[in-house]
This record gives sequence, structure tokens and C-alpha cells, in this order.
Amino acid sequence: MKLFHRSIHVRPRFYSSLFVSLLMAASACSTTASVGSSPVGKKHADKTVDVRKLTQRWTYPLYAPVSATPVVVGEQLWVAAENGNLYAFDVKARRLQWLYHTEAAIVSTPVVADGRVHFLSRDGFVYALEQHSGKLLWRFATGGEQRFAAIGGYGYPASAGPVPDPWDFYGSSPLVIDGTLYVGSSDHHVYALDAATGDQRWRFNTGAPVHSSPVYAGGNILIGNWETKLYALDAQTGSERWQFQGGTDPQYSAMQGFTASPRVDSQRVYIGARDGFFYALRLTDGSLAWKYDAASSWVLSSAAIDDKQVYLGTSDTGLFLALDKKTGQEKYRKNTRLWTYASPVIAENRYVFAATMAGEIYAYDKNTGQEQWYYQTVEGRRDINDIVDNHTGKLRSEKLFAPDVQMQAAVEQVKALGAFVASPIWVNQQLIAVSANGNIVLFDTGHRKGAD
Repeated sequence: MKLFHRSIHVRPRFYSSLFVSLLMAASACSTTASVGSSPVGKKHADKTVDVRKLTQRWTYPLYAPVSATPVVVGEQLWVAAENGNLYAFDVKARRLQWLYHTEAAIVSTPVVADGRVHFLSRDGFVYALEQHSGKLLWRFATGGEQRFAAIGGYGYPASAGPVPDPWDFYGSSPLVIDGTLYVGSSDHHVYALDAATGDQRWRFNTGAPVHSSPVYAGGNILIGNWETKLYALDAQTGSERWQFQGGTDPQYSAMQGFTASPRVDSQRVYIGARDGFFYALRLTDGSLAWKYDAASSWVLSSAAIDDKQVYLGTSDTGLFLALDKKTGQEKYRKNTRLWTYASPVIAENRYVFAATMAGEIYAYDKNTGQEQWYYQTVEGRRDINDIVDNHTGKLRSEKLFAPDVQMQAAVEQVKALGAFVASPIWVNQQLIAVSANGNIVLFDTGHRKGAD
């Protein structure tokens, strides 16, 4: 396969023929940063980076749906796809390096640690591959991976049996800490495995599917499940330290659950839920510090945090929000009109990127909320299925959610916008994003440190 260039819609628009290789000042260490987290230890912004000059450098079509966030270490980029493939790119050489095929969709973001790439596939296995060759090192069988399903979901009669939730895009993404891999499973368990061998060290039964991704803090593994329970588990033994119960929905059970990954600082845990709230919990015992009412809108994206604020997107209300970390009060809101499932990412301690289901990416000044840059996929601009109202920017409910329209059909029409389900990443002054229809795009300003 060959990389190719194509025209894009960027506001403002700049042109350059320079291709810039990916470099990341990071090694394949045993602990990886969470997507959407703030740049730890970075006190000052790089004043040479101006996101208003972001320009597309290349694109690569996978021709397969993508929900998992891409990962970069060194000069390697990994993208997991729903055709069962994990792709590894040598970006400096502008080519595919290797791919590994599993027997079902990969909706788990890979983690790279100690020369290995780890991920979870819906074929029911956790995989470990050799980083540079893609050679299988080991795989571990869970009790099975699938979309969440509920009896009575989306108003279907109980006689229809469990109804799979077509908006459940994600699987739990592994975390590797000090040689132990932690991951959640649809079989209701959280697993701790030896990262080198795949041998099980412990497992914990949460009582419901786990599609949230684990985070490590203070000797605990923090992870949520589909009963809107957030657990703190002892990282060494798997014993429960505390749990927090969010809201439940007895009428439409498919609405409940934590699917986002928690975010943590030295005092609190931050996480949104399908119950329509965003929570800040005390790290010590899981007690509620504050909660933000998202007006019944799902909060599926994992938050981004810095020293003062929490940044998150909402689903039905189509908002991008900045909240005060101490109080939960709104600092500002931006109307993105369409749903946000992807997680925001902070760049250079100055900007925050938000990607939506309309195939749009916004860059805001993170302190003021002022828009700095904008991009939309070609598919989003074309809207060939005419599902976005030109006046409101909202989805046409009468077309997508009419009684005679299958829910999965609605999902596919939204994906056809070039939607962003996977989160964008900011790597060494470059923005990388992968649309739901599998197009990888990379942007930079042309002033990256060490650029050719």
C-alpha cells in the first residue's frame, strides 16, 4: 500500500509540500500515558507552536472502520481496526511495516511496553506481539468479548432477548505497570496478567461487562463497568479498596454504565457516564466531591485535565465543556452541535483538541475557549446521506431514528460522515487522527523541533 495526498478543508488553510517524519520522545517503557491526559511535568508552553498553521502532511486509507485510538512510540504508529487487523507503520519511510490479523474487531487501544504491543480483540483474546516484527508472543483467553446487550434495550420487547447496543464502540484498553498488564472484559472481569508471559495473576468479578479502560493511581487500579460502578482495586492482589455507584436506568438499561476511562490527579478521579453526569470523586475513598449535570446526555469521552480545569464532550447536547476542577462549575462551553465520543487531548499546555461525530476537529485555546483551528473530513462536508440539518448542524432524527430504521443502520450512516470515534493524539507537535471509516490523517505546523 502507498501513502497518498488529497485535498482537505482546513480553516485557515495553508499549503506545503514538506513531509515530516514522526518522532516521539518516548521509549517503550512499562508505563504509558493515558489518552487525553495533560502533559505531566510540562510547565511552559512551546511558543513556537501555532496550531492555526496546522497543515495536513499525509493520509492513509485502511478501508476498515476504526474505533480505537492510535498509538505512537518512536517512529512506529499502530492503528487497530474493526476488520481484525492491527497495523504497524514506519512513518518515516511512509509505509506499512507489518499487520497482524485477529478473528474479530479490535476496538481496544494498543499499549506498547518493553518491546511488546498488547491489545484486546473481540475474538476473546488479549494479545502480545513483538513490537518491531508483529510476531505473536502470547495470547490470553477471556470469557468472550462483545458489545453490551440488555433485555428491553432501546424499547424492544423482552421477548426479543438481549439487544446489542450498536453505540457501544469500545473495548477495554490494556494498561501495563511494572510488568503487569491490567484489562477489563465483557465477561465481567478485570484481569491482571504477567505482561511478559500472559499468565494470570488475579481477576476480579465486577458483575457486569467492563469496557472502560484501567488507570493506575496510588497502588490501585481504577476501572468502571456497565452497572455504572467505578472500582478501586489493589494493583497487587485485586482486592476491592472502594467502589462508587453512579446512576442507573431501569427503563432503558442500555443507557447506563461507565465506558470512559477515569482520569486522575493527586486528589480526585474524574469520569463521565451514560447516566448523564460527569463525576469528580475523592481518590482516597471514592466519595463524591462534585458532579456535573449533562442534561441527560451521555458523557462517553474520557476527560482531559490540567492543573485547573477538566475538559470533556457530550453526546446528545453536542457540547465541549471546560469545568473547574475544584467545583465542577462551567468555565466555558462550545457548541459543536454533534455528538462527541472521542476524548479531547491537550497540546503544548496551550490548546485542547476536540473531535466530533460530524468528522470535525476543533482546536481551542484551553484557557479561553477561543477557536484556533478547524478541520472537517471530506465525507463530513459532503454528507451524502443528508443526515445533518444544514441550519442547526444537528442530526436529522426523523431520518436516523424513525421506527422503521434499524439502529445499526443509523450507526453506519453516522460513520459515513467520516466521524471521529477514535480520539486524536498529539505527538511531538503533530496531530494524528483516524476517522471511523479508517482514514489516517497527520497534521503539523512545519515548525516541529527536529523537523527535516
